[in-house]
Amino acid sequence: MRTPISVEERVGLALWRIATGNSFRTCGLQFGYGKSTAKFICEEFEKALARKKDQFIQFPVTREDIQNSIDEFEEKYGIPQIVGAIDGCHIEINAPPRNCEDYYNRKQHYSVVLQGIVDSNLKFLHASVGYPGSIHDSRVLRLSGIYDQAESEQILSAPIRDLGGTNIKPLIVGDSAYPLSSWLIKPYQDRGHLPRDERKFNVKLSALRSVVERALNWHVKGQVENCNEKN
Repeated sequence: MRTPISVEERVGLALWRIATGNSFRTCGLQFGYGKSTAKFICEEFEKALARKKDQFIQFPVTREDIQNSIDEFEEKYGIPQIVGAIDGCHIEINAPPRNCEDYYNRKQHYSVVLQGIVDSNLKFLHASVGYPGSIHDSRVLRLSGIYDQAESEQILSAPIRDLGGTNIKPLIVGDSAYPLSSWLIKPYQDRGHLPRDERKFNVKLSALRSVVERALNWHVKGQVENCNEKN
């Protein structure tokens, strides 16, 4: 009947693990606990975070929230009507016991795919994870739920803005792997002879898309890969 470990220590240990990617043994020693105790605390903390995720990872649906996101992107990157940027990353895993070939990706290792949509401040608006590494990004998009919501106009339907005589709905920005649609914009396909205006547009769009790449690298990919390597 030992004195229970305080909430403050539990949160501190779990945050240390997430922030550093160190092993459970190393994180436990940092706080004076063994590996199994550290692992149990971190797992409890992660489950608590998962239960709260919908309070913090929310795709903008109100007109005010959508307009705020649009305004921030336009102010920073000069491209109107952008709500978020989408991309995916591969989280390396050990070969699964079943259907392992489905998880073997083009980078020649086993993985699951994480798809994220972020705003101009690198805040996640939507996240979907667990798809086998061999699946193409466009298929992950269709399976993630965000595609059906956008197609049925449950999201990204307003506010509409007239740009050069064309009414443009709110948009998500993706790379060339994603399908072009009325709600998703991607770079012009470069076959070596793009007009100057299209090349300039691609450069600006690439700068904007970097927000999701930075978010995945900083907040997710590096931490998860470090954790996998050290355990």
